[in-house]
Amino acid sequence: MANPKCVLIIGGGIAGPVLALFLKQSGFCVHIFEASDGPSEAGGALGLAPNGMNVLAAAGVIEQVRDASVTAHEWAFENQHGKLLACQSAGDPTRYGQAGVMITRTALHRVLVEQAEAQGISVTYNKRLTSIDDHPGQPIVAHFDDGTSIEGDLIVGADGIRSQVRRAVMPEAPKPVYSGLLAPGGFSPCLDLNVAPRSNQRVHFIFGQNGFFGYFNTITAEGPRTLWWSTAISPLDKKEQMAATPKTEIQQRLMELHGDWAAPVPQLIQSATDVLNVAIHDIPSLPRWSSGRAILIGDAAHAVAPHSGQGASMALEDAQYLAKLLRESNGLQLERVFAAFEQHRRPRTDRVIALGRRNGRYKEKVSAVAFWIQQQMIRIFVPLTRAKRQDWLLNYRVE
Repeated sequence: MANPKCVLIIGGGIAGPVLALFLKQSGFCVHIFEASDGPSEAGGALGLAPNGMNVLAAAGVIEQVRDASVTAHEWAFENQHGKLLACQSAGDPTRYGQAGVMITRTALHRVLVEQAEAQGISVTYNKRLTSIDDHPGQPIVAHFDDGTSIEGDLIVGADGIRSQVRRAVMPEAPKPVYSGLLAPGGFSPCLDLNVAPRSNQRVHFIFGQNGFFGYFNTITAEGPRTLWWSTAISPLDKKEQMAATPKTEIQQRLMELHGDWAAPVPQLIQSATDVLNVAIHDIPSLPRWSSGRAILIGDAAHAVAPHSGQGASMALEDAQYLAKLLRESNGLQLERVFAAFEQHRRPRTDRVIALGRRNGRYKEKVSAVAFWIQQQMIRIFVPLTRAKRQDWLLNYRVE
């Protein structure tokens, strides 16, 4: 179908509402359908790099996001004994257009959904996709588990790593695979009571012989908090077992892993008010990102491990670039639009996925000799990655 005007977006997390905002600016009719019962009230926090923030600026939500976040001013690389190995700018706004931020998922979802609704975009909750009908000469139809359905001109799957859209249109596609790493984390009383929205904050990356620990200060609905996370190889409990693991047991396991690390690591674990236990999954490369008049974006197409710090920013870039192609399609068949999208985006997301996997290897348990070598590499190579060496990642713009 040429010149599509009605877009059905499955997934109301990050990429979905931003795509809707761009499409609304171009005169499209847009509907968002989200499986959960409301805007996210769960989850931890994430980083939005300058390239992702440039997308939010173009979408008209940059000020609202900054009001709900802190600025990631600097990355500090340390070892488990409290020794600073290297520092690096988190992204110079004079070079990249925007500074990166650290924000809770709850705050980001709230900002994006509120802006979408303010623009007259419908967001419908409790809508779990079950199947898609895509027959030539007829509208594409999304069916939901409550028995309802809706017609449109195309469907965008922005519904994450366990995408129902992917399952519906590509049942043969590979499924998410456990990476072997768990990422428990939590919120603790803030280390700095003067933390405020838009304030400059350092992000700490701590490397140990038996794992990794990171933390930063951010803003929550309850005020300033310190968000922290740990990464270590661990047997994967079943989802139900992970969800049922008591907070105190997770803290006990983390203290066994990090209890002898330098302050403030043990204190953050022990003082946590909320604890999360997340298994990191990956998706083997999909043979394609679209089928007929349905296309995948963000984690639905190319799950990016959190070790790159680019998962959300890649999804935002996808949203802006797809909106650009649809706006400029000028009668081009959707299959050709989708092929152009994948041809442009896949090389970049593949490179970021590879970066994340390399970074993940630095967080695994290693021998004493390997740990010493790792520290020397951080000391040497982190300073070398400044400025131009980050340009390919942080200076990307959708023109």
